[in-house]
Amino acid sequence: MDFMNEKITKAKILIIDEDVNMMDILTDVLNRYGHIVTPFTEPVSAIEELKNNHYDILIVNYLMTPVTGDRIVELVRDFNKEIYIILMSMHKDLAPSIESMQNLDIQAYFEKSSRFDQLIMFIQTGIKYIEQLKKVKSISVKLEQYLFDFAKILLNTVAAKDHYTEMHSKRVTKLCELFSNYLNLDKTSEYNLVTAAAFHDIGKIGIPDNILLKECKLTDEEYNAIKLHPVISANIFSVSDIFKDIVPIIKYHHERIDGKGYPDNLRSTNIPYLARILAICDSFDAMVSKRPYKEEKTIEFAIDEIHKCSGTQFDEHLADKFIELLQTQTEEIKKIINNKTV
Repeated sequence: MDFMNEKITKAKILIIDEDVNMMDILTDVLNRYGHIVTPFTEPVSAIEELKNNHYDILIVNYLMTPVTGDRIVELVRDFNKEIYIILMSMHKDLAPSIESMQNLDIQAYFEKSSRFDQLIMFIQTGIKYIEQLKKVKSISVKLEQYLFDFAKILLNTVAAKDHYTEMHSKRVTKLCELFSNYLNLDKTSEYNLVTAAAFHDIGKIGIPDNILLKECKLTDEEYNAIKLHPVISANIFSVSDIFKDIVPIIKYHHERIDGKGYPDNLRSTNIPYLARILAICDSFDAMVSKRPYKEEKTIEFAIDEIHKCSGTQFDEHLADKFIELLQTQTEEIKKIINNKTV
């Protein structure tokens, strides 16, 4: 179900309370208002339910044993920052402090009584909160798409003057996608890696054409200018926090394990893990691609070079894994480097 586009009028509510009688009363009252209620007397099962299914509102008893309500909220907030939480208690004198509620991001406190007007009001407020949160998310998604579209325009500008960079970026993106699957990366890491790969050379828009398009060996001064492109690329994406996880991958994909890379001479594990993956995919494609000043190399040559540079230029574990990939999925690799899948 698409919760982003679903308008909420009745809430899906999970209640955690060891008081079975109160649970029955709350469930009956809230059902009469049309809300969908799932009651739990045991917090561990309730937390698992919250992990696996969507709920709009959590109502939790503050004074429970052995796990207190505030501890339950801490555990829930570890994996769900958005659910609207109402804390409740029978004892007014033992109510949590305002500071505690703010620290745990608890939106409301309800004192148990025979009247439920205040609770119903809190739930209606929660529904409005959820609707506003969805609007903010929608705006963020649109902003992200606008920024991506702008980045694509810049990338197309680079491609218009340098066809090699265009095709290289597409091949490296495919290689990163294949390698991330081989490494069993989680979906978020795979997305960040593949996105960074697509835009890793966008900074070449800031490199003068006489250097970028030069068909013979670069001078030291020209090479130093080329070395600016990861920083330029990172700066383009630094304009928004939306891309904060992508920026370091782009910026540091030319760093080396031995600290002799650029732009910041990072060493070993100081280089972000996904940047180390991108570095191997980027270097491999550069090796096996034809340029005006060099012939393309074979996959076998690239395997030998990656092995030689393992532990100096490349992460040893990732180098071994990438060589395994090249040897076990050779036909798929050939399709990518021959532009059959880009």
